[in-house]
This record gives sequence, C-alpha cells and structure tokens, in this order.
Amino acid sequence: MIRKEVGELALGMYISRLDRPWLESPFLFQGFLLERQEDLDTIREICRFVDVDPELSRIDVQGPVSHKPSPAQPKEAAQPTSRLKDTRLNPQRIIATLEQQRENRIRTHDYLKQLFTDIRMGHSVDSEEAKEFVGTLVDAITDYPDVVVWLTQMKNRDEYTSLHCLNVCVLTLAFCHHLGYGDEDLKAIGMGALLHDIGKAEIPEAVLNKPDRLTPEEWKIMRQHPEIGYRMMRGSGQIPDVALAIIRGHHRRVNGAGYPEAFPQDELSRPVLAAAIADVYDAMTSDRPYHRGLAADQVLRTMQRHGKDTFGQDLMDEFIRCVGIFPVGSVVELVNGSIALVISAGRSARLLPQVLLLRDTKGHKLEKRKLMDLALAATRQPESGWQIRRVVEPARHQITQRELMLTNDSSVASS
Repeated sequence: MIRKEVGELALGMYISRLDRPWLESPFLFQGFLLERQEDLDTIREICRFVDVDPELSRIDVQGPVSHKPSPAQPKEAAQPTSRLKDTRLNPQRIIATLEQQRENRIRTHDYLKQLFTDIRMGHSVDSEEAKEFVGTLVDAITDYPDVVVWLTQMKNRDEYTSLHCLNVCVLTLAFCHHLGYGDEDLKAIGMGALLHDIGKAEIPEAVLNKPDRLTPEEWKIMRQHPEIGYRMMRGSGQIPDVALAIIRGHHRRVNGAGYPEAFPQDELSRPVLAAAIADVYDAMTSDRPYHRGLAADQVLRTMQRHGKDTFGQDLMDEFIRCVGIFPVGSVVELVNGSIALVISAGRSARLLPQVLLLRDTKGHKLEKRKLMDLALAATRQPESGWQIRRVVEPARHQITQRELMLTNDSSVASS
C-alpha cells in the first residue's frame, strides 16, 4: 500500500483505505477503483490522505501524479451519470409529481393486464401501443427517477405478473439512464423490459399462478416462457433487436447458468443484464403465494455477494449505486428511534438519503409528516441520531400502504 495525500490522487488509482471509517463516507464499497471525477472530488473534500493499492491500480502510482484517463469502456457501455436532479424538499412539488406519475402507472398497468388477456385469447401485440407507454416511462425516468422508482414499491401479490413487468421496466430504465444511455436507446431497452415476461401469457394459468412451489415438470414448462416470448415478438417484425435479446435472455447469467440454453453467451449485453438484475431485484422484494418479499437492502446484499457469477460484479455494484443502499420506498428506523420512508437516494452520502418522517422518536404517528435530508440533519446535529439504523417492515409499526404515499390531502412539512 502507498499512502497518498488527496492532492496526489488521479483517476485509475485503486483506493483501498480512507483516513476515516468507510461508513462515514458516501462510498458504497470498502475499496474501489477511482474512475469518476465525481468520486475524486468527493475524496478531496472529506479526506486528507488515503491508501492506494498499486497492484489493483490501472496507472503507475509510484511516480508523480498522472492525469491520463482510465482505459476507455467498450462503446456499448455508456458512462454512469447521476440519475438525480436537484429536487429540493418541496412537499407540493413532490405530491404533484407523485399524483401525475401514479396516474401514468395505473394506465400502463391496465394496458399490461389487457395485453396478457388479449394474448391468451389469440390476439397479437400492438407494438406501437407498447412504444407509446414506454416513451411515457422514459420521459418520467429522465425527469423524476426517484418518484417513478418509489411507485414500484406499491405491489399487489394477486397481480404479480403484470405489476412485475411494469416494475422491471421502470427499474431497468432507471438503471440504464444511470449508466448513461440516451432516450432512443432507453425506448428500445424499455420495450424489452416491459415485455420481458410476455411469454408467460401462453403458460397455463394453473402453472403460472400455482400457490405452491412448482414440480420439476411444471418448472420445465415455466422455463419455456423466454423462448415463447421471443418467438412471439420476433414474428411481429417491429421489435428492436435489443428488446428481443432482453425478452429471450433475461434469465441467463454470465457464468453460463440460467435458461434458455440456446441463448448465445456472447449476446449478454449490458441492457440484457440490466433487465436481468431488475427482474431478480423486483421478484425477491415482492410477496408471492409461496414467498414473502425480502427487504430491499437484504436483497441487494445477497445480489452483490453473488454478483461476480450472475451479472458481473461491476454491473451489480453499479446497480446498487443507482438505487442506493437504502432504496427509494424503504421504511427505515433511525438511530434516534424515528421511523421514516426513504424518498430520494442520498446525494452527498449514500447512507444518509432524503426521507419522509412517519413516526417520532417515541413511536407516535406524526400528524404532519416531515420531509428531511438526513445528510444535512446529521451535519447540523451530529449527536441527534439522524442516521439510519436498519430497514424495518411497515406492518410492525402499524404503517399502512396509504401512509407510504403522498396525496393532495397529505399533511407534510419541509425540514
């Protein structure tokens, strides 16, 4: 290890240790390659020196500072960008945006439910109609990513398949927007994500909606849905290649596991893997007849631990950077005992997002809920416990689904 003053750092160096605990920093992982100017600027703000690992660095760290850029990414891999706009904690603005996006979500969900019904009745997919709904989602993700992702937490076990398709589309678009893809690419990617499970429309409902675990024979039938969906949509001749690849390959993994086996391993592009990550994340956080949904932070830890063999470690880590350690929609307990809803990923510190306070330090329901930026609160009142202790289940604190949303009649104050 080589100790460096922060003024000596350059892109391409591998940061192995900070001069402070990692949990007091905005960095997600303990040890990382310095690839973004944003991260370099942050280190210079919060640290005086760091330890650099010369073996893991991509540039010579022994000599003077070199400011040459790190090796270029493949053309397809657009560079990550911040997915957050500067949305001040303005209750009226947030409520108005939520109302608008909730209506868009309802319309898109109704479309998906009707689409699955139509296919079961032998009708074909109207790709132009699907494109219109995806275009609306792309606009929403570009302008209000946190609000749209927030709404993915509103789930109904009885409508899992259609809601899952919508949620996977939203999460995939948010992730690919974070990765730097432009609107036209997002529209093509979104088509595949929205229709990724379209093949399930031809799976017998007794198998699709079985309340118990599937038998080996039933599982064999279920595994056919990517190929069914791929053939169905390829036949229309109006679906982009990347969308077809997502429909066919979203259950494949980088280590060769998954299905269908016929899907070429070299076609596991970033958009396909991004949709696959979103698919697993939403499935694991959703209630099913045979599976209770897990807390988002627990799911992310599990996925990150297996990232190398499933989706590639770099891409899995980037997804966590996108949704945050405490994803939007998580209900959390603070160190001071307050209960809050995460409404926006942390800008300056990933462990300190923006929240909506639901319960006070004694567990009492707040008649006027309060919007708060934990990063600012922790800075102004470092001893007041404005840090997250853990993610909790809303039901254990008698928090209803209605409380987790903001409506025009909500009583909310800014911090």
